[in-house]
Amino acid sequence: MKAGCVFFLLLACIWAHAQGIQKEIDSLTVLLDKHPTQDTVRLHLLNEISYAYYSANPKKGLETAEEAIVLAKKLSHLNGLASAYSRKGTNHWALGQDSLAMEAINESLAYRKETGNMLEYAKGLNNRALNHYNIGNYTAAIRDHEEAAEWFEKLDFSMGLKHQWNNMGVVFLALDDYPRALDVFLKAERIAGADLSLQAGILSNIGLVYKNTEEYSQSLKYQLEALGIYRNSGNKQGEANALSNLATLYDHTGKSEEALAYYEESLKINKEIGNDRKIAGELTNIGAVYLRMNQLVKAKGYLSEAVELYASTNDYNGLSVALSEWAECYAENPGNRLLLQHRALDAAVKSGSPLRQSHTLKALSDSYEKAGNFELALQNHKLHIAFRDSVFNEEKKVEIVRSQMQFDFGKKEALIEAERETERALAIAEIKRQTTVKKAAITGGAGLLMALVTAFVLYKRRRDALAQKKEAEFRALVSDTELKALRSQMNPHFIFNSLNSIGDYVLKNDNQSAQDYLAKFAKLMRTVLENSEHKEIPLSEDLKFIELYLQVETKRLPGRFSYAIHVEEGLNTENTLIPPLILQPFIENSIWHGFKDRKSRGHIVIDFKKKDGTLLCSVDDNGTGRTVNTTDSTKKSLGVAITENRIKILNKQNNANGKLLVIDKLHNAGTRVELSLPLQTAF
Repeated sequence: MKAGCVFFLLLACIWAHAQGIQKEIDSLTVLLDKHPTQDTVRLHLLNEISYAYYSANPKKGLETAEEAIVLAKKLSHLNGLASAYSRKGTNHWALGQDSLAMEAINESLAYRKETGNMLEYAKGLNNRALNHYNIGNYTAAIRDHEEAAEWFEKLDFSMGLKHQWNNMGVVFLALDDYPRALDVFLKAERIAGADLSLQAGILSNIGLVYKNTEEYSQSLKYQLEALGIYRNSGNKQGEANALSNLATLYDHTGKSEEALAYYEESLKINKEIGNDRKIAGELTNIGAVYLRMNQLVKAKGYLSEAVELYASTNDYNGLSVALSEWAECYAENPGNRLLLQHRALDAAVKSGSPLRQSHTLKALSDSYEKAGNFELALQNHKLHIAFRDSVFNEEKKVEIVRSQMQFDFGKKEALIEAERETERALAIAEIKRQTTVKKAAITGGAGLLMALVTAFVLYKRRRDALAQKKEAEFRALVSDTELKALRSQMNPHFIFNSLNSIGDYVLKNDNQSAQDYLAKFAKLMRTVLENSEHKEIPLSEDLKFIELYLQVETKRLPGRFSYAIHVEEGLNTENTLIPPLILQPFIENSIWHGFKDRKSRGHIVIDFKKKDGTLLCSVDDNGTGRTVNTTDSTKKSLGVAITENRIKILNKQNNANGKLLVIDKLHNAGTRVELSLPLQTAF
């Protein structure tokens, strides 16, 4: 365990009040006292008070939630009952009572579904995801966060989406996937909103990413900013969390005295709040710092107190951590050390967290090895590996990446589909209107004189109608082409074959290759999504994509082909713009079709140069050529058609004469694709 690592997760059902929580509680309590009638008004007030107590006095919050449950059942008010169970789960969570929190949240979700209140259902999914996270069930946490995010997107609830990105980032942070964690935290940070506590939580989490990547100055900046917001908004729990994160940062940089001071300040606030779980956590953190300072008497005092408090909260995960740290105080007493480590393992088993069990088994294995009991050392080490792999094995990482990819692609395509559908409908309506105008004009003439006048009018109208019709058809072409281009940017077969390749590495127990391939593949997918948002990107970015794509394919198909990328000297790749991924379908055709029946290694040459005010791009391979390879011709012609339409759009928009040529080389010596594009620059 990384001592003192505090992740600030905001419950989606809780939108913090900047005016101060205690002031809100007092105001609501006055209203409750003035309304003794057992009706829905009192029920609503009880639920609001229970919610407000979450970060100030969760034990009192539980009492209020129970009163609300009794009243809701008496009134047969399902929405009120769902809210009461949600508040109950929130306060259990604040006290570190994860199993009780899960029970309450599941009750709330059942009532939400029964009433059809999908906004509150989505918030409940988020809360359940947080509990899954607490017990180390990261796959279930990701699943609930993704479903909640989909509902928030459908319901156009940006604050809910902001919470989901933040909380999902925490899960990726726990999986040590720092690039993805930072990506979703920054997405959350960019969504506008007046919830200061949530914004502070996101800043604090960004600080944790920078801490874990050892960018300590950046981390300190974000943590101090978060602390300032918490203090100004009166959020005591958030303030305690930020202080704890600052302490962890100082501990990592070897500033033990500063770390202890911040942990003590956080401990003091948590004692004022009455958050037993956080109190026990800070006692553990302080004990761990004293342990590393070799002040064993102080370390044992804090850790034994933490163990006693954890036992009273039924927080078995925290109890296991504290016992493990306590055991480290007895390096010279193997008997006490093993006794405490076995207690830590028992607590880990009760917590249901595979990761915690993995850590305790590793510690036991090390202790038995030092004691010379190699048989038990080996047994515990094997169990440690099994539990560790159940959380971090490559298959699970692939599954998380696959789920996130499906969510990202589905969301992006749905948005583009809706936008393009509207544009297509408008374009078709305009075409029909112009056709009607033309017909009406033709039948409207009468008399020779009128015919002459009408002929002139009709000519003008027809000319205008044709121009408008062409413009409408062009808009429809733009809409259709952009959507098809998005769908064709990554062949589904490539995606699934890549995932299968990762699976093969795992089956062969080649974890390093699987990890390397997965990292490149995930980066490739992210690049596709990011680039698809832009009509043009710098050539330098497209070159990075091509290089990465070819690296992935050469790793998946070792020995199939080699490649070279040439850029004309003097061509400014940072300033030159190009439609994203426009060469990718042709590179893919070379790999999949040009080299399919070739016995020797193939070779691809990709070339970029300026010529007569255009950007000339080419993909040249020494494969079998199109005349030999006639399979999948429909799919290949579709890629050509989409590219031709993209060039047609560029030509019209830039008054240019770009074109696509597919050249069959003599004697079936391969294929050369040449794209002549309008030369566009960023500045």
